[in-house]
Formats: sequence, C-alpha cells, structure tokens
Amino acid sequence: MSQDHDDRAKLARLADALMQDILAMPDAEIIAEVEREGIERARTILIEVKMNISKQLLNKAKAQHDAWRATQSRNVVSLDRSTARDHFDRIRHGDPEFNQKITLAARNGKAPTDSDIDGLIDDWADLRRLDGQDSTE
Repeated sequence: MSQDHDDRAKLARLADALMQDILAMPDAEIIAEVEREGIERARTILIEVKMNISKQLLNKAKAQHDAWRATQSRNVVSLDRSTARDHFDRIRHGDPEFNQKITLAARNGKAPTDSDIDGLIDDWADLRRLDGQDSTE
C-alpha cells in the first residue's frame, strides 16, 4: 500500500514537472512540435466539448423550466370573472373614498372602463395566486 502511494506521488510530481515545462515553452516551439494537424484536432475537440457542455446546460435549463411550469400550473387560481367583478363593485360602492381615488387615478375623473376593470381583476387574480389563495371572497 505504501509503495502504491509513493508511486502515485512520483507520477503526480512528474505530471506537474511536465506541465510546468509545457507552460514555460514558447508558443512557436509548441507549434513546431505539435504541427498544424494536431492544433486543428485540438480545436475540433474543444469545439465539440463546448457544444456538448452547452447542450447539457440547455437540457438542464429546460428541465428546470418544465419543473417550474408544473408547479405553476398547480398554483392557478380559479377565478370566476363575474363573481370577481361583483366583488370588485361591492368594494368600490362600499368605500366611496376608494372609488373616488381609483376613478381619479384611472381616468382623470371619469369612471373606469370595462378594460380597466378587467385589468384590475387580472391583477387581483395574480395577487391571489402569488398569495396561494384559491377561493374568491
């Protein structure tokens, strides 16, 4: 066991020494030893490695996105638009100050349009989904 450990340590030192020699060698000398064919082969290998890593990262991102979408579909709030609109109208009519503020903010003193109210209902549904609530009040 000790002999095996010593042999591995010697090999590691030899690999380090070779790496230091290669790093210290001028580029022109490396090119002369490797030749153009070896350089092109190394480039091809590096391009393939980069492409494979990119594919793996893309597949991982797709899997994460699919997992995220699966959890989002479970968090969808069921919202009956007519019930939501009735609820919104009750809030508006029950709080004159709120109704006046929303009217002033939305339309310069004019009543909000149906599309304004639909947008508010959609925003309310998003907030309820984010809060994790699933029932309309």
